[in-house]
Amino acid sequence: MLSESEALFLNRCLREVPSTASIADIEFTEDHVTDMLADVDVDESDLTRGWQRYFNARTKEVVEEGVATGDTDERYHLNPERIAEAWADEIDGKSWFAETRLEQVDEESWQFIAQSNGRGELVFRLFFNGRRVEEYTPDTLKGRFTVWFVEPKNVPDEEATFKWAEFLDDDFWETLQRDLLRLQDPRTVNICRNDSVAADDNMEGIEDAIKYKFEDCGLTVDEDPEADMPEIEEYIDGPVLFGAKEHDDAYLLVCECDLSPNHIHLHYVHDGKPAHLSESNYAEDICQFVHDKVKDYHELSAKKEDIPQTLKWLVALFGIITVPQFLPVFSFFGVNPNSQIVTNTLLFVQIGSLAIGLAIVLYLLLPVIRFRRFSWTREN
Repeated sequence: MLSESEALFLNRCLREVPSTASIADIEFTEDHVTDMLADVDVDESDLTRGWQRYFNARTKEVVEEGVATGDTDERYHLNPERIAEAWADEIDGKSWFAETRLEQVDEESWQFIAQSNGRGELVFRLFFNGRRVEEYTPDTLKGRFTVWFVEPKNVPDEEATFKWAEFLDDDFWETLQRDLLRLQDPRTVNICRNDSVAADDNMEGIEDAIKYKFEDCGLTVDEDPEADMPEIEEYIDGPVLFGAKEHDDAYLLVCECDLSPNHIHLHYVHDGKPAHLSESNYAEDICQFVHDKVKDYHELSAKKEDIPQTLKWLVALFGIITVPQFLPVFSFFGVNPNSQIVTNTLLFVQIGSLAIGLAIVLYLLLPVIRFRRFSWTREN
């Protein structure tokens, strides 16, 4: 774990390394180290494990005017491995990530791999050489970032490049999460679940609805869009069903990839990378059209399934209401059950009941009729 004093001290030491130099070539004397401690107002006693743990010591023969004096002097070189491990332990001790691990890449770089909740696996490449930072290409969409310990002259991607000390701020991860949310989302918009009623009943219908809306927007459906942009496989891991070219370097893709598992969803791809769907001229209209179709299908399907049970109750109800049951009512009021008025009244009741029953049945069958006439491509 890194104390505040250790962080201040290491930051001061790392400033002594030029961006183009190898950290192993930079020598420090004990007096130099003492001066750097004073520069940041840190007492050696504040470093609980001592400053030597971050250095490799080497005994060097003292030479004056080209002649060895027989004396020796201790020279120190920063130890990037111990610094990286201390930094990684500090980050691992926070509650930001479910799991972390540090892997050495070479003598001047490591990668810190973190499993985050909601953002997946993130890889932070640590560099102790400024020139290497400039040469490396981070990629926010892939969760790949740069962390520098030796400051570069130029930072190629400021949104994906961080100074090591930034991670020591307790609010760093919250800020990074917001930035990731802004940069990475919305890369997909869900159309419907793969296990939904509509998908189970008629997946082809859903695809037809999307293709219809593509064409309605003036786009040409492409059954194999990956052939035109094979680099998209670096970002989308899963089957691309089909797509449509919006313009020369932009596509709308329909797929079932891991970016939104168990859903048929839409991507907007620009310059070979998933981009914000808000940048598309047509994505919102297409999604709204298909969402409405799926919603209508689900509502009609649910109403259709309710009809048999409702009809069963109606049959039982009308079975109870029979003509003989009305005769005691007339007798109670002193009316002869065999009179013409009773006959006419009962006939009227029967006709009325039949009409009401037919009306109810027709009303109940209306969802079936609408379901039969439902079209995935016709506008509502």
